[in-house]
Amino acid sequence: MTQTEPTEFDFVGVRMKLLLAGTETGNQFSLLENTSSGASQTPVHIHADDDETLYMMEGEMEAVIAGQRHVVQAGKTVFLPRGVPHQLMNASGRPTRYLLLCTPAGFENFVAEAGQVRPAGSQPGPPSPEDVARLRDAAPRYGITLLPGWGGTSQPD
Repeated sequence: MTQTEPTEFDFVGVRMKLLLAGTETGNQFSLLENTSSGASQTPVHIHADDDETLYMMEGEMEAVIAGQRHVVQAGKTVFLPRGVPHQLMNASGRPTRYLLLCTPAGFENFVAEAGQVRPAGSQPGPPSPEDVARLRDAAPRYGITLLPGWGGTSQPD
């Protein structure tokens, strides 16, 4: 199979490069390479239909899973099971790079709908009110529940 140049999305302050889509894996999984050039965080949310596994390649992230805080440093992995509230944060403000494996595939379609395609190499900024509105609008279609306490800024509201 010939692979095309990966599409890159700005998604709530994170650059997400789609390495493998469900269309390339028989919908078994999707794989994204994510980078953050500074402070960023996802909303606290729950996936109904998919699990996520994060492998940190550079930097450090905090993962809050079912209320428990975990520090994920380079070389470490964390599992984010479906049905469990979780949040990812780059609280250090330093660059990070990690792989995100989503099983089964489908999350990449949420990223495409809620994010914005950007040229390779550009850096995402903080999410705009429009970015947050797109995320909130798309989430229910992908079995994702966004919990209160996040307004899209680098800090929870």
